[in-house]
Amino acid sequence: MAQARRVKDHIAGLIARSDEMDDLEVAMRYVMDNYCLTGAEREFGCSTVLVDLGTCSGEWFMPPQAEPGHHIVYIHGGGWFAGSVDTHRHLIDLIARRTGRAVFAPNYRLAPEHPFPAGLEDAGRAYAYASANGPAGPLEAAYLALMGDSAGGNLSAALVIDLVSRNARLPDALALLSGVVDFRPPDKMPPGSDDPTCEPTTQTKIAELYLQGVTTVDNPLVSPAAAASDVLERFPPTIIQASSDEYLRDQDVAFAAALWRLGVTVHLSIWPHLPHAFHLFPQELPEAARAVDEIAAFLAGVEAAPVDKLARVGAHND
Repeated sequence: MAQARRVKDHIAGLIARSDEMDDLEVAMRYVMDNYCLTGAEREFGCSTVLVDLGTCSGEWFMPPQAEPGHHIVYIHGGGWFAGSVDTHRHLIDLIARRTGRAVFAPNYRLAPEHPFPAGLEDAGRAYAYASANGPAGPLEAAYLALMGDSAGGNLSAALVIDLVSRNARLPDALALLSGVVDFRPPDKMPPGSDDPTCEPTTQTKIAELYLQGVTTVDNPLVSPAAAASDVLERFPPTIIQASSDEYLRDQDVAFAAALWRLGVTVHLSIWPHLPHAFHLFPQELPEAARAVDEIAAFLAGVEAAPVDKLARVGAHND
């Protein structure tokens, strides 16, 4: 609790300073650029390869002894306006090492300069690339997982919906780390939340700048929770992790329940009293590395057993 409180206080200080900034995108970029800068020394162990995708760049993270053809696509968070592979480098590196899989992460285009659907299109471009290529060149992925945190979780779930609509190859597994699945905000903060990163009025402002009149928050590519049942029932095995204190806790729980009712294999973990996107603090919070290990175990289980033989889990409290 003391460690989590220190991280929360660090984040709250960033939010307080960003409140003095006039432009929302500038404030969000300030927070994201400094989100993980607590003074902790980050650990790295992967080699990397840069890739030009045309509209954006991407980067492979290769852990030692990664199995060829077993790929993960990771979509970073940052509220659709901020973040990059660099802000999430230590987490992506950790995921690659703990899963033993090569991870491809794109620097997708950000709003408001590039409003919806630019970021989603880049996520799709990165997914298609990692499906047909590995770090060493052309290689059809035998196994392909998709994951992302916060806004990256939103783009990951939205991408699955887009893939379903096009009858394209779906990921073998999906992981949402503090993922935003419903852009339709509640009227007030969820009971028991302790999350300075977001509140309903901020969500509304973010939506206006992100969408810029192109579509509405009811679009399933913006709010995946709004997708029809015949779309959601085609979701791959999914693991959803969030903190009990997060603004988006209840929407993640509701999304897991909706998938579960439709027969999708779902593993839901609610981790007590941690900050939003707590995975980004593996040196400060031991729960962060444990959560990544839980994802690795889930991916291994999905790969080892046919989907129709997997146990369906409605909820799991760590």
